[in-house]
Amino acid sequence: MFRYCLQTAILLYVTAISYAAKSPFYFGHVYTIPYSSNATEALAAVQLASDTINNISLLSNYNVILTSTLKAQCQKSVKSQLDAFIAFATASPTKLTAIGGGCPAATESTAALSSYFNLLQISYDTGAISLSNTNVIRTYPSDKRLIDIITSVAKYYGWKKIHLITQDEAVFTDVSVLMKQAVNSSEAIIQSIDTQISDIFPVETRIFVLNMYPLIARRVLCYAAQQNAAGLDPSHYYVQYVWITLGWYPQQWWTRAVTPDSQYTDTFSVCSDAALQAMLHWSLAINHRPQPLDTTGKTDVNYTSAQFQKLIAGSNTSDYFFQTSIAPFAYDAVFALAFALNNTIGNISNGANLTAYLRTKMLKLNFTGVSGPVTFDSNGTRIQTSLQVLTYRNYVGSVICGTASSTGYFERVAIGTVSNGEFKYISCESNQTVWGSLVPPDGSRTTGLTVVALPLFIFYAILTSLGILFALFCALFNIINHNHKIVRLTSPNLNYVIILGVSLMLFSIYLYSISSSNFTVQTIVGKIRLWTQAVGFSLCFGMILAKVWRVFHIFHNPSATKKTPPKDWQLFLFVMVLVAIDIIYLIVAQLLDDYSAKKSLDLETSNARDENYVLTTNYYVEIRGNKEKIWKTLLYVFKALVQGIAFGLAIATRKVHIRVLNDAKEISAIIYTTTVLLLISVVGLFVLSGKYLNAFAGVFSMCLMIVCYVVLSFLFIPKMWIFYKDPKGESIFERSNSVSGSGDQNDSIKLKKMEKRVKELEASLTEHEKNKINRKPSNSPSTPPASPKEKAVFEDEIKMPELPSSPTKKVSFAGEEEAGHN
Repeated sequence: MFRYCLQTAILLYVTAISYAAKSPFYFGHVYTIPYSSNATEALAAVQLASDTINNISLLSNYNVILTSTLKAQCQKSVKSQLDAFIAFATASPTKLTAIGGGCPAATESTAALSSYFNLLQISYDTGAISLSNTNVIRTYPSDKRLIDIITSVAKYYGWKKIHLITQDEAVFTDVSVLMKQAVNSSEAIIQSIDTQISDIFPVETRIFVLNMYPLIARRVLCYAAQQNAAGLDPSHYYVQYVWITLGWYPQQWWTRAVTPDSQYTDTFSVCSDAALQAMLHWSLAINHRPQPLDTTGKTDVNYTSAQFQKLIAGSNTSDYFFQTSIAPFAYDAVFALAFALNNTIGNISNGANLTAYLRTKMLKLNFTGVSGPVTFDSNGTRIQTSLQVLTYRNYVGSVICGTASSTGYFERVAIGTVSNGEFKYISCESNQTVWGSLVPPDGSRTTGLTVVALPLFIFYAILTSLGILFALFCALFNIINHNHKIVRLTSPNLNYVIILGVSLMLFSIYLYSISSSNFTVQTIVGKIRLWTQAVGFSLCFGMILAKVWRVFHIFHNPSATKKTPPKDWQLFLFVMVLVAIDIIYLIVAQLLDDYSAKKSLDLETSNARDENYVLTTNYYVEIRGNKEKIWKTLLYVFKALVQGIAFGLAIATRKVHIRVLNDAKEISAIIYTTTVLLLISVVGLFVLSGKYLNAFAGVFSMCLMIVCYVVLSFLFIPKMWIFYKDPKGESIFERSNSVSGSGDQNDSIKLKKMEKRVKELEASLTEHEKNKINRKPSNSPSTPPASPKEKAVFEDEIKMPELPSSPTKKVSFAGEEEAGHN
């Protein structure tokens, strides 16, 4: 025991002699209250560092001595504070270095005075961007690195829009300026969240960076929590917001115990800790503070990181210590001074400017401290290459990355790092562990290209196919019975043109119900459907007009028996003229106008919210010109003119007594129907086209579909019915509107008896008498004969029935005899 005491006494004596033989190197310590919530730890770290340096004899000729401390308020250029620093800098003994500075505002003020008093200032507690252009050496990295984290995280998660809520202080506004340049972000500048709170949350934003002190961040979250609970603001979805806080916030900063707000008495300070915790769940924190690579690994500052943590924080072994405490940076700041001073010892006696020389040597340092690797850039700011991303996680009855809790606790944990501009998860972390499901959207409107709904396309595809089959059936009926009286009376060659026109219009319905996101495909489809619709309409209704005109020409011509009716080729030529007008018009319209595929906003599906309550903006590709509505309106006017003329002629021929020729009722019905549909189509063109894809395709296609079915049904079904009831065409010249019924059959019997009687009389009459009879009308009371005008239309097309007793002669419908007529 005596021996041990003697050895201890000798050691202390030798140490005292050695200490007394060294020259003192005085430095001061500046810190701010209440900004540095762990200022006590920082003071302890500075003292521990100076004692350790002296004890390990890092400096052979000097002892570093903390001579004085200064408590500064976190304010900039306050006279009382400046006076206090001047007194601190000039007080004896003379100091060559000031460690600290505290908050950015206080550090900026002391930095200017430090240069004046030739003090080397080493800061450990601020990353203010404004200090990059001063002579301050910082063991704390610049806040510029926050921008690197935000941009990397936003890129990784696909966030294209971020909103900054920035406190109106230089340390935060400087960051926001650079951040807005780096990412697509908006910003709300606030002071105390007293009056501006309702204006800081844009409607279509979900990612918010709280660029502020913890107290203000707590009040922002409180407002959001209140709005979410009350449901007073349906345009916002606060519970789905992602909050990105600064990583240096103290542990459990959202609780009132850690971040007291007793100075506030408004509604933004009444939220419970649990309510704010719920808002933070699944949110992020970004930390640009250096972290020790290995807390138990060897360092150049005598203690491992874990040992240092135990000396300063005691039993606190949480990772929060290195995320939030400034003590490691304070400890490394004193050691940086010692290392630089050790490198300048040989030059001090030469009268060199010690302060400048110390700074030069310090910029070249490279050592491992308790806060991790320590190096400086040319501005004296610590270089930090590995940045940290954390999440606020609620462990409640779940196992995440091997961590589980039956009771549950809320914690901020590291999930990834950012290095060289790239974010990566650590260990077992993933989107599933961080977000629970899908990555939250940034609130930007989701955009997409809309196509016609599949059910709508299938519906019209079926109806169009049935319509084309019906048209083919009509064409087949026309071909098979081409030489039949009834079919010949309906001008079969002209019917083919009508069927072709209807088929083209039906085919255009296919194209109207098809939409593509490919501009080239949509351009081709759009042009084809416009041409097929226009040409098909002219073929169909132009030929209907031509047919009605021929009937009108025959029955309203005073000398019909002497003037040849229009031939089929002449009617074809007329229809081709109408088609040529369409073709020329469309060519001119497309040449003069920029008729191409363009994106149009689909109002039908836009402004709705998806499963994440994010607004959608959908576009679809359509072919149109800049003045498309004018061109189409003129085209529709031309079509309406054709319809109007056809309708007028149909009315004029309504009294023609030959049923298969009198299409007045059918054509009138067609014109009535198509006119209404044409008006609907024009309205749809102006109201729906270019805005509502499915609505326009549905309305326009339905109108065109009805037109096609009406034309085919009204023109061909009555003829088929007549053919079915009178397959031999024996009653086609009767005035009756029907070939069925007892009255009609009696008329036919009477007609046959009259024809037989005429034959009997022919044998006994002279040629002169026969001629007289031929000029007299039949006296049948029930079935009047066709008029000469009604007869004339058939003379070029129909062979009249031959009489059995006179095979070389033809007898007209009225009983008149025509020798040698073929």
